Amino acid sequence: MKALLEEALAAEGWALSPQALEGLSHYIAEMLRWNRRMNLTALTTPEQVVEKHVVDSLHLMPLLGGTGRLLDLGSGAGFPGAALAMAMPHLEVCLVEASAKKVAFLKHVAVHGGWHPRLQVRHLFARGQAEAEGLGGFEAVTSRAFLEVGAFVPLAKNYLKPGGKVLAMLGKADTQQATLEALAAAQGCRLAELRCFRLRPSGHERALACFEVL
Repeated sequence: MKALLEEALAAEGWALSPQALEGLSHYIAEMLRWNRRMNLTALTTPEQVVEKHVVDSLHLMPLLGGTGRLLDLGSGAGFPGAALAMAMPHLEVCLVEASAKKVAFLKHVAVHGGWHPRLQVRHLFARGQAEAEGLGGFEAVTSRAFLEVGAFVPLAKNYLKPGGKVLAMLGKADTQQATLEALAAAQGCRLAELRCFRLRPSGHERALACFEVL
């Protein structure tokens, strides 16, 4: 597992600490083990998980420089938030997930992997009510496949401190810059960055949009 992960990271030009590599390798192995008993993800091989979960998630790293606290809404099996917490030692991450079985897995990873309290898990469905939900004051909010971008940006804004940023993980269909800029303007944000990339070796197209709250 570790060799497969190192190879994939090297292909992207990334070098992680030995602790991060060990943590991510253990995380992948545990997810696949749990996945045999409960449906955490449709991906069932180490190669699929490394490419389409881990590497996909870590493409957010360049957008998180200087970020101390990240909120991941609808985290599922922990992507992108858990992977980012393991790769970035300065980052505190809160994973929010509504599925009890996925929350059980995430808490297992956080505690037994030694990532708690830097990696926290909350069992709830985010509705944008930061104070009532006990969430708020984050410097960045992200999500993958939780809501389409037009609904995600206004929801995520509720959890940010002033000047925070919303990091939206997009598919190919959502990458029209003019559309994203119009969405940003309507929500009192600016589109600070739009990054497009392909996953390897599948060639699947991905994009990231960074919205900064004005």
